[in-house]
Amino acid sequence: MCDRNGGRRLRQWLIEQIDSELYPGLIWENEEKTMFRIPWKHAGKQDYNQEVDASIFKAWAVFKGKFKEGDKAEPATWKTRLRCALNKSPDFEEVTDRSQLDISEPYKVYRIVPEEEQKSKAGIANGSSLNDVTEMDCNSSAMNDLMKEPTCVDDYLGIIKRSPSPPQETCRNPPIPDWWMQQPSPELWLRQEMMCYSQMVISFFYSGRLVGHITTSCSEGCRLSLSQPSNHGEKLYAPDALEHVRFPSADAIQNDRQKQITKKLFGHLERGVLLHSNKQGIFIKRLCQGRVFWSGNTMVYKDRPNKLDRDEVVKIFDTNSFFRELQQYYNNQGRFPDSRVMLCFGEEFPDAGLLRSKLILVQVEQLCVRQVMEEAEKTCSSSPLLPIADETQHEQVYRIFQDICPAHQRPLFRENQQIAV
Repeated sequence: MCDRNGGRRLRQWLIEQIDSELYPGLIWENEEKTMFRIPWKHAGKQDYNQEVDASIFKAWAVFKGKFKEGDKAEPATWKTRLRCALNKSPDFEEVTDRSQLDISEPYKVYRIVPEEEQKSKAGIANGSSLNDVTEMDCNSSAMNDLMKEPTCVDDYLGIIKRSPSPPQETCRNPPIPDWWMQQPSPELWLRQEMMCYSQMVISFFYSGRLVGHITTSCSEGCRLSLSQPSNHGEKLYAPDALEHVRFPSADAIQNDRQKQITKKLFGHLERGVLLHSNKQGIFIKRLCQGRVFWSGNTMVYKDRPNKLDRDEVVKIFDTNSFFRELQQYYNNQGRFPDSRVMLCFGEEFPDAGLLRSKLILVQVEQLCVRQVMEEAEKTCSSSPLLPIADETQHEQVYRIFQDICPAHQRPLFRENQQIAV
C-alpha cells in the first residue's frame, strides 16, 4: 500500500540507496540530486543478470517484508512492486524524456517532487470531481508499463491475489442484516417509500473512461457480475428477485494490451457483488474471488484503502449522514457532501494513484439523492446563502425532495431539529 506515510518511507529509503552506490545503475541524474536513474532491464533479455539487474527491486521487497532469503525468487514481481510504489507515491514523477529504455543498459529517470509542489497539486485534486474521470485518458506510468512488458499481466494479477489486505480494526457496531437472505416485504403501504430509495444509478469506468451506466429498478437490489448465476447454490446469495447488472464488455476498450489485462481481471470477478439500497443507505456484499476496495461517506479509514471482506454485508453509504452534512452546508458549517460511492475492483483504493489509472471503477448513487444533489447544486450556484422570494433555500431543497420522494417525512432544514431519514 502506498499511503502518505509509506510514500515518505520510500523517499527516504530510496535516497539512502542511491547515496550508498551499492546498486549498479542506480545513480543521481543531476548534481542537484533532484532526479535519479534506476536500471530497467527486462527479464527477457539474454544478458539479464538477476543478481545485478534486479538488486534494487529485491532490496525493496526485503525492506517491505515481501521477501526473505530462502523464498522463491520473483524478480518480475519485485520490479512491479517498486514500480507501483514509485508511480503511486506523490514524492516521485517519471521524467519520460530522459528515460532510455531501448539501449543495452536501459534505465528510467524519476524526479523527486518538492513538498510545496505536492501541496499545490493536492489542492487542485481536492477541488476536482470524481466525474472528471469520464474523459480522462489512460496515460499513467504504471499503465504504460503494463502495456509494454509482456510478462506484466500475470505479475500484476499475482500481486492482486497475493498482496496482504490493509489492517482492519475490530468492528464494534451491531451486525448489519443480510438483505439478500430475507424475503421481500409484502406490505403495499411500503412500496412507494421502498421504491423511492431502492433505485440506484450505476456507472462503469474502465481506465478513466465511461463505458456504460444503468439505473436499477428492482426494490430488492441487484447483482453486479459478469454473468447470470450458473447453479442453484447461487440462489442462496442472490434471490431470483434481484436485478442482474452486467459489467460492460472489455471489447469496448480500444487498447489491446489494456483490454487483455481487464479480461484477465474479469476472471477473478465472476460472482461479482450484491447491492441493496433503501432508506438507510446503500449496502454491499462481496461474493467474488477478486478483491474489492471502496470509498463512500461511511469509510472506516480516510488515509488508506478500504477493502471489502468476502461474504460480509457492509454499509457503504449512509443516507442520514448525507442529509445531515447537507444541512450543515446550508448552515454554512461544512462542505457540500458527496452522494457517490466508488468501487474499485482488483486494485487498492482510495490511494495516491490517479483515478484514470484504475482498471475497473464503478460509481453507485441513490437515484433520489442524486436528484436532490443536482437541484441543490443549481440552487447554490444561483445564490448560495441568501433567501429567494421569501423562501429560504432550505425550504426550496425540501420542496424539491418532497416532489421526488413524497412518502418521505420532512428530512431537514429546521435549525436544531433531528434529521429523520
